[in-house]
Amino acid sequence: MTSEQAAQLLRMFVSALERRSRLDVNRAAFALLEGSPPLGKNWHALAKVMQTNGEYAAANLAMDRFAAHRPNDPHARFLQAAMLAQTGRPERAWEILDHVPFGVPTPSEHHYLRGTIAVNLGQLAQAESNLLAALDSEPGLGQAMLSLAAARKRKAGDPIGDRILAAGPIMAKAPAIERAHFYYAAGRVHFDRHEPDAAFAHFSAGAELVSTWRPYDAAADQRDAHLCRTGFDRAFIAGINATITTDTSAPIFVTGLPRSGTTLVEQILVSHSAVVGGEEMGRMALVQRDLPAPGAAGLSRHIGAGTSADDLASLYVHLCRERFGNDGRFIDKAPEASRLMGLIAALLPDSPIIWLRRDPLDCAWSAYRTYFAEGLDWSWKLEDIASHFALEDDLFRHWSSLLPERILVVDYQELVRDSAVQIRRILAHCNLPEESQVFRPHETQRVVSTASVMQVREPINTGAIGAADPYRRHLEPFIKRYRALSKPS
Repeated sequence: MTSEQAAQLLRMFVSALERRSRLDVNRAAFALLEGSPPLGKNWHALAKVMQTNGEYAAANLAMDRFAAHRPNDPHARFLQAAMLAQTGRPERAWEILDHVPFGVPTPSEHHYLRGTIAVNLGQLAQAESNLLAALDSEPGLGQAMLSLAAARKRKAGDPIGDRILAAGPIMAKAPAIERAHFYYAAGRVHFDRHEPDAAFAHFSAGAELVSTWRPYDAAADQRDAHLCRTGFDRAFIAGINATITTDTSAPIFVTGLPRSGTTLVEQILVSHSAVVGGEEMGRMALVQRDLPAPGAAGLSRHIGAGTSADDLASLYVHLCRERFGNDGRFIDKAPEASRLMGLIAALLPDSPIIWLRRDPLDCAWSAYRTYFAEGLDWSWKLEDIASHFALEDDLFRHWSSLLPERILVVDYQELVRDSAVQIRRILAHCNLPEESQVFRPHETQRVVSTASVMQVREPINTGAIGAADPYRRHLEPFIKRYRALSKPS
């Protein structure tokens, strides 16, 4: 590839980014990757865009080129390792980090990346060692405290829990984001120690702080809940289904409100020999980005413009295969897929859907005490949680009534109380033969990158049922708002 051809493709790439044309961005990026011109640091920028577009193989290939351009720069290797970790390749990321000197780019950043990778791999002793080293280098690193608090329960006498709680004076002068992480970490420690007032005070302080830069737009949430289902009736869905020739039997959707048990069901299914992996992928949201509008009207307009529904189904499967390879079935754990359920039902006719339901108060309390790194901005205030839950209840009633044969409803309380019966229901719905290991999902070793990382390492148990009861007085704002919104009109 000549330098002029490379420059022209770069201009096309930037122009496509400005126009927000995912297809044109990808075309230009793939052409650059094939030609392999000397783009220097631009390979890093291209890799980040490919990561955003769900093209993980292309993202990591671009990072290979970036690192090759700077062979003697350990910072480039560190960035390459970070990309591998973020795209679901933690083992390879760890190998790359072994060639990066400790202290690059800084001691705290280096140890923190190692620590988070180790948490996700279930290597808790290694994780604690690295995360504590990150704190030694940067005592105000709230995100390291939060990872430590999430790694295992910090009951009374746990020295790491004690260290987190003692960090209050240091954190008073820390940046706002690190203070928020600290509040959530300290809240988790108090929660593990059955200290309700202190736990709630810290979670509330963290939530109030985050809400100042990540406010909840209730009106937009209501509009989205209305538009996402508009036009998706049984006739429309059946008409689109009839045009799909892509094999859509590999995906299994596990959905429900965050903290409703979706990660547990994902872990159960990933324990099966026919399932190669699972995580919150968000790939259907990428497909939706290509549509000119939400709802069935947006899908119809897109098809009318020359793209077939089958192309969209194929795109979704391709993006998932970028993460999990070309063989086996996979789990798309999609909390709140209620907003994408019309597209899922229409474009993926052979993909089973499992919808988790949990006691609203327990679910609300669990969401409130969880720091969500992105999205879910309804979780900072109890009244907003109630408003969002009411919208989701309405969407659940709509979709489960419209698609009763596609959606298996699983109650979290029943799942943990009578797991064998519920697991058999899940396997049957997914057309998976029974295997003994799925009844012992905590024994399955895999990467877990959600807020439920600690829970999936434990045997199925009923410990989370009624977890909100000691906090009922604090949760009154949620209870009142949710009851008012749940009354029949």
